[in-house]
Amino acid sequence: MKTQKKLITLFSAIGILMMVLGLYAFTTNPIADESYSPQPPWENLKVLPKDISKDSLDHLMKGYTLALGVKCNHCHAPSKTDPTKLDFPSDAKIEKEIARGMITMTDEINEKSFKPYFPKPIPHQVYVVNCVMCHRGNVNPEKYLSQMGDMYKTYDPNRDNRKEKILESGEWKE
Repeated sequence: MKTQKKLITLFSAIGILMMVLGLYAFTTNPIADESYSPQPPWENLKVLPKDISKDSLDHLMKGYTLALGVKCNHCHAPSKTDPTKLDFPSDAKIEKEIARGMITMTDEINEKSFKPYFPKPIPHQVYVVNCVMCHRGNVNPEKYLSQMGDMYKTYDPNRDNRKEKILESGEWKE
């Protein structure tokens, strides 16, 4: 009988403790609430969405650095006050403007060529055009892209090559 009372007391104490802990779990931590601050508006975003989250922006920038084989300082200038840090809003480097043009170009290609066919893009092996498709880890992919013209000239001799003939003859006028 004493054992039964001890077990009832033990289970009652555990139950009360679980209730107290359960209620405490729903209280807010004032320190955590005060530490939250919303993302301040980005400065100088001209191509990317103004309301992009920090995580999304970091993910995009990491993708660009990997696709071009560069670091952040390739496009972003050093800070004038602290040269060990980067001034992300600055437009001091031309590479940043070139990157904006490339982002616009890939967005337009994807919008016109692939979005109408989503989720079954044509051709089937390409889902979106992005930086790495041409750059492949090189800032200037001109070396290997310049050889592609020779490859495609011999691909199909019966294709329409009037533009190439005009370019080779020097008669092209813009």
